[in-house]
Amino acid sequence: MAASAPQTTDAAYPVQLEVLVLGFCRTGTASTRAALRILGYGESHHIGRVMMNPSEIEEWNALIDAKIDGRNVDGAQFKELLGNFKVVADVPGIIFAAELVQAYPQAKVILTTRDPDSWWNSLQQTLLVILDTRHTRLARWLDPHGLGKFVPFARKNLKFFLGPLDSIEEARAKRRYREYYEDIRSLVPSGKLLEYRMGEGWDRLCEFLNNDTPRQPFPHRNDSTSILEGSNKQIYSIYKRWAAKMLLPATVVLAVSFAVYAQTHCVRSTG
Repeated sequence: MAASAPQTTDAAYPVQLEVLVLGFCRTGTASTRAALRILGYGESHHIGRVMMNPSEIEEWNALIDAKIDGRNVDGAQFKELLGNFKVVADVPGIIFAAELVQAYPQAKVILTTRDPDSWWNSLQQTLLVILDTRHTRLARWLDPHGLGKFVPFARKNLKFFLGPLDSIEEARAKRRYREYYEDIRSLVPSGKLLEYRMGEGWDRLCEFLNNDTPRQPFPHRNDSTSILEGSNKQIYSIYKRWAAKMLLPATVVLAVSFAVYAQTHCVRSTG
């Protein structure tokens, strides 16, 4: 069972955030989420949840726009989106790191870290590629209410931190990456913060969370290869659905044409 400190609960949202995984994309957040699930924290909120629930995109976009414009975003505005989760990780949540830390002062913060050079290489080989390939662009057009909404949203999240993706520069990206981590360190009291690097295993994480150490191996998720394979599978499934939609009308037209031809041919043959 996951250890949790007593918190004031809202009757409408009895689940309270207990862990904020505030590491940047491609620093091991997916593996950390899987580890927390093993420890009993359940499913977490992350950008994959938004992909599965495109209806959230409009609400998150409104919050991101408010943040960009300098308007106040308070903790109450997150309850509708995060009220059923004990863990939030990755974008879009980390855009609101300061607001979440303030709104959930009893939550513990895990800051997954990675060498900036390794992080940049991984980002280049995965997210920056799959968000703008010709296949992705075609799939967006074929799936306007799903991928067509999600890809611009994902790009908007990255742009918030890294600037325009079409003109992204390595030096600028690494500088903003370092600045983000310094911001998190300044936000969170040391006793509430664990800086965690993939490969460290269970011990430090479980000690920080006051959990027993599981016997099973620490999970490993979302390496570069699996990210690309997952993207390809999703795009293929969109192509397949579209082809099926087009094939049915074509089959009907062909069948009707054949029937008309057969009937006409039959009439002529017997006339």
